[in-house]
Amino acid sequence: MRINPTPKTGFILFISLSVVLFIQAAWWITFMAILLDEKVDMAAQLGADQAFVENIHQEEVSRQIMLGMEGIFFLVLVLFGAWLIYRALVKTEELKFHQQNFLMAVTHELKTPLASIKIYLDTLQSVKISEEKKATVIPRIKADVGRLEKLVENILDAGRFERSGYHLNKEQFNLTDMVTQGLDKLQTLPIQSRLQINRDLESDISMYGDRKALARAFDAILENSLKYSDKDKIIIDAGLKQKTEKIELVVSDNGIGLSRKETSEIFNRFYRVGHEMTRGKPGSGLGLYLSREIIRAHNGKITAHSNGVGNGTTLIITLKSSQNGNDKNNTAG
Repeated sequence: MRINPTPKTGFILFISLSVVLFIQAAWWITFMAILLDEKVDMAAQLGADQAFVENIHQEEVSRQIMLGMEGIFFLVLVLFGAWLIYRALVKTEELKFHQQNFLMAVTHELKTPLASIKIYLDTLQSVKISEEKKATVIPRIKADVGRLEKLVENILDAGRFERSGYHLNKEQFNLTDMVTQGLDKLQTLPIQSRLQINRDLESDISMYGDRKALARAFDAILENSLKYSDKDKIIIDAGLKQKTEKIELVVSDNGIGLSRKETSEIFNRFYRVGHEMTRGKPGSGLGLYLSREIIRAHNGKITAHSNGVGNGTTLIITLKSSQNGNDKNNTAG
């Protein structure tokens, strides 16, 4: 019979091991106490004087305390090792779960544009469709090809991040313009819900970094706000502030929100909110992961905050506000 290791079975094994070790420790302490009493009684029966009996008693107590401390130390060590093994098992199962979700998501993300491209190509080959209508198909094919290219690029970059970090092509650029362009592009995306974007952007904030990479990270964050919304009207608040030597970019939405646990997990590779089979939203679970890695490569930080499920999400990005090109570290490992 094969036992599949799961977090539940791992927890049961950990508790069982803990109970067995505790019972053995209790039995050993009891046995040593009985042995001490027998040794003292034997010395008294053989006619040893009281001082000698007391001396034996004190020596045995000291020795048992020393052995007891050693036993407790090794007991704690064994339990700590068992706990680490259990936690590793839980992490492995979680990663396996998210990888399975990732494979299902990628399969869907690949099949949808491929099916559309196939239909569009059949349309172009049809003699019954006018040339004017055929001309409208070409931009749609290009859009689906772009969607495929973006997915493949995300998958490849996720692998590169794990192996060697992210190579930055840094330059001085206007961060305010980059954020403005990202918000403008967001308003051109075809969505069914109404979209309201509130902007509070300080003008002409400049920084030294990889403009293309940061734009990619910002676009992924904005698209995530659109994707995970269940409202008829999507509201996104974007703020950009200069704070001494740091720049703070805040993006808030009125979407589905997050649990406290998910506020840290959403940046993990392959992680997606909910289960793939019950989730109708497109995506691969790599967007926020890649955003975090790009921001980290700029010595920045991104955090998520939410008041709970149904109460929207706020992402806070903090970046260094270097005004020159003295930073020679263009690769983050």
